[in-house]
Amino acid sequence: MTRTLALLATVFVLATGVFWGLKRIPVPQHAQPAQQQPDAQASHTHRPATESPGIAKPAFSDALANTSLSGTQVPGKLMTDSQGHLIANSSSKAIMDYFLSLSGEMPDATIRKLMEQWARQNAGAIAAADLLDLLDRYHHYRTAFASGDYAAHYSGNGDDDIRRKLQMRQQLRQETFGADTANTLFADEDRYDRFSLERHDIMTSDRSDEEKTAALRALRSTLPQALAKQYQQQYDLQHLPAREQSMKQEGASAEELYAFRQQQFGDAAALRLQSLEAERQAWRHRYQNYTQQRDQINHAALSSDDKKEQLDALRARLFNASEQQRAAALDRLN
Repeated sequence: MTRTLALLATVFVLATGVFWGLKRIPVPQHAQPAQQQPDAQASHTHRPATESPGIAKPAFSDALANTSLSGTQVPGKLMTDSQGHLIANSSSKAIMDYFLSLSGEMPDATIRKLMEQWARQNAGAIAAADLLDLLDRYHHYRTAFASGDYAAHYSGNGDDDIRRKLQMRQQLRQETFGADTANTLFADEDRYDRFSLERHDIMTSDRSDEEKTAALRALRSTLPQALAKQYQQQYDLQHLPAREQSMKQEGASAEELYAFRQQQFGDAAALRLQSLEAERQAWRHRYQNYTQQRDQINHAALSSDDKKEQLDALRARLFNASEQQRAAALDRLN
């Protein structure tokens, strides 16, 4: 059971991405994508792939101004062929995940429109349409992956079963996107899966500590440079709260904590982490104030319509538009 839990934790951390704060830190560029056409577009005749030039638009930045993505950049560029069609790759997935991280802050239709606007500005109308088609299939994949039917086949124990689960996930990807597109779209995650499994095998082997250390060092050296940096960044961010808590217990000042962040992540990321922490504290304080007034309304002798009207007015008074949706989403969870 310990071996299984260790593997599950490792695969989850590495394969599913970074926790919430990482969205605010610049994302490393992906490895150079393979210049091949996705399955759905195989009928087109192509010349060598080109990377579409980025076009900065103030309106796009304004749309993100009051969201959790404020101040960040889209992590990558769309690759297109000579006819303007999208070439799906791991960067395409990173871009979709970037926009989908706004879920809960704005309606799905608005997120889709924002993604289409950005794609049109940066890659043209044809690539934008292809990206939306890819998004629809990505939604289908995510829904199927989270469905009860799939989960029913996703149960079991032991390391062999975990490997079978990863194989089933790859099969679902291939059924949804086609083998070639799935391989390029999830290339980084597949590398992480293989890395995680090999790391687990090393950690649970009968080797000495010195042999394990040497084997892990050799394994990390096999990662592409961009993925190695991303892995290290994820690892450092994952352990940052515990490390800072330990420093606070030892009497570290706010200046010393900031210096530690600078050393670990650089000046820009340290500033962003500091700003993120301040924003989180401010949000928690405002949301707590809101919940107190919300509970008073909910316990008042009012009709359902009157309660809803007063709650809507309360959220409008305390929050901006995106924060109102966030507060409403949190209310549904409580």
